[in-house]
Amino acid sequence: MLDRSLYTEHVGAFSFDRLACLRNAYAKNDCRLCIDVCAHDAFIFEEGKLHVSALSCTQCGACIGGCPSHALSLYGFSVDTVLEKFKREENYVFTCKDSLPCLGVLSVEAWSVLLLEGGREMTCHLFLCEGCSLNDKKGIFAHIVKRIEEANAFVRLLGCTQKIVILQEDNPTHSSRRSFFKTLIAPAKVILPEPAIPLKRLKKALKASVTKEQTITKHFSFIHQKSITLTCDNCKECVQFCPTQALSYDAQYTKILFQMGKCIGCSICEAICKKEAVVSLDIPFDIVHFTYDRAQVLIEHDVQVCLTCKCAFSYKSGEKVCERCASFEKEHAELFVLASQSE
Repeated sequence: MLDRSLYTEHVGAFSFDRLACLRNAYAKNDCRLCIDVCAHDAFIFEEGKLHVSALSCTQCGACIGGCPSHALSLYGFSVDTVLEKFKREENYVFTCKDSLPCLGVLSVEAWSVLLLEGGREMTCHLFLCEGCSLNDKKGIFAHIVKRIEEANAFVRLLGCTQKIVILQEDNPTHSSRRSFFKTLIAPAKVILPEPAIPLKRLKKALKASVTKEQTITKHFSFIHQKSITLTCDNCKECVQFCPTQALSYDAQYTKILFQMGKCIGCSICEAICKKEAVVSLDIPFDIVHFTYDRAQVLIEHDVQVCLTCKCAFSYKSGEKVCERCASFEKEHAELFVLASQSE
């Protein structure tokens, strides 16, 4: 069994699971969400692989909320621990001091979980962002605000009345966000998180909130939909390379199924498809299908045996000859000409 700890880089409480990183695991992926938000340029490439620099990383956590595969984490921090504290303290305020790292650590899904399970309106102070070094070059403030606004919009469509209120005025009590790390004791061995934890945690919260089918017409960054055109030749590569098993086959390998609740929008399936048959969609969806990982059939193939090579292939029409054999015969037609025909 693969020991994932051998492929995990640590800088204090911060961890980078290189095996979960889409950029490292898939040649067809060019994700740079962590790179674009890191104010200290701590993510570097060495021999084509992404690494975190121990000399540059400040363990701020600003990059974590944007990672779709949860390759980044802070030991001692989770949505559940924040939720527990919020429920316990009546006047709890979200801010990057005392008990939280940079609020960039929270994704849209995480903010949505806090709203759905928190049970009351939340106050988020962003008064430290203006003078924060994280906001100088990469504008983490804009990322935080955008995620909060999207989470507010998402839960509002579900009938949730509570929302996150953003406050930006100065606060006389100034405490360094570094105090968050004073509560941490680095473990001897870190237990690595599962991929896509924020998405799974959100679906768990939705199961307690969603009671009936509901069509959502607004687009959200964490919900992705796909279609497959008839140009698909059933090569199976999109299914094989899907990192979250959002794409799968039925038992007969004739239908390609898609579960939007598992998709993280990495676009690997689109990049790897030689026929350009996999397409992203922005259409209304049923929140129940998302919550319960219901599968939909994207395409069904008529699988036949090629008369030439005797291999199974996706039959479209005409003679039952696979595309590979048909192309070979066309390109090398002279090989199939009889001596009597060449005279």
